Amino acid sequence: TSILLNVGELQNNGLDISVYGTPVETKDFRWDLRGNLSFNKNKVNKLQNGLTELVHTTWDGAVELKSIVGESMGDLYAYVPKEDANGNKIVDEEGLYIVDYTERKKVGNAMPKAIGGIGTSFNYKNFFVDATVDFRIGGAVLNQPYQYMMNIGNIVESLDYRDAAHGGLTYYFEGNDVAGGKTIATRASAGSNGEKVYDNGVILPGVKENGSANDIIVPSDFYYAEQYGWGSSGYVTYEKSIIDNSYVKFRELSLGYSLPKVIASKLACKNLTLSVYGRNLFYIYKKMPSMDAEATDGTSWQSQTVIGGSTATTRTFGLSLRASF
Repeated sequence: TSILLNVGELQNNGLDISVYGTPVETKDFRWDLRGNLSFNKNKVNKLQNGLTELVHTTWDGAVELKSIVGESMGDLYAYVPKEDANGNKIVDEEGLYIVDYTERKKVGNAMPKAIGGIGTSFNYKNFFVDATVDFRIGGAVLNQPYQYMMNIGNIVESLDYRDAAHGGLTYYFEGNDVAGGKTIATRASAGSNGEKVYDNGVILPGVKENGSANDIIVPSDFYYAEQYGWGSSGYVTYEKSIIDNSYVKFRELSLGYSLPKVIASKLACKNLTLSVYGRNLFYIYKKMPSMDAEATDGTSWQSQTVIGGSTATTRTFGLSLRASF
């Protein structure tokens, strides 16, 4: 029912750089530095049987991960809002972006532009400190939990425009017709006919279908409920949930003490070192909102392109005792 084939030819060009050095070394003190940088650019030269593109996987019927001849492997394509000739997003009479479901557009590529790390260690007599920082530059990731949780409003990013304190605009529904009434901006405590005033409005950047600047106030709960969520219908778009996964992480820190050889020898050891350490400590910088930038679904390049049903990453602290005999 199936056959395994080599379906294409991929060209890679890259460079790995590693640097080690000891800037300072005295009788009692030593400072070591180490660093590495790796970057790679690939191109799909051809696919099997004259194909021009290969779809690796599809998420929610909305986002495709695919490779196209002449392009880098791992492009991410999604349905996005319609735009006018000047690149302005177009809203309808509701004030929401009109999503073009006729064709997916490229919104990113899964391959990072570069990865690397920097490490340093300090030794003073019998004490030592070692620290490692690593980084990733570029490489888009589909963040499904972000897409769903923005829809239902249970992450901090979904607080934008929820009230005046979070940037919400004040408005009322003409005639208090919440279901179908026109929204009208106001700074008063009530509408012109005593209508209730709300403070969770947002005007999406863009233009109306007639080309004029958008000035339609949308209730923020309506915006989140309609433009985020699952699938490829209505107003749903995954555009803002496909995110550049660049980060800088403080990966590991360890502090230790090597017992004097006189003491170690009494325990029948040549060397005895006690240390405490922490791993996966914190981000110095990351573009991925709310989620851990490394909480992707697996280790293959495809599964590293999506944060989906994976579990949370862990931060580890420990105590280490090392002995040599």
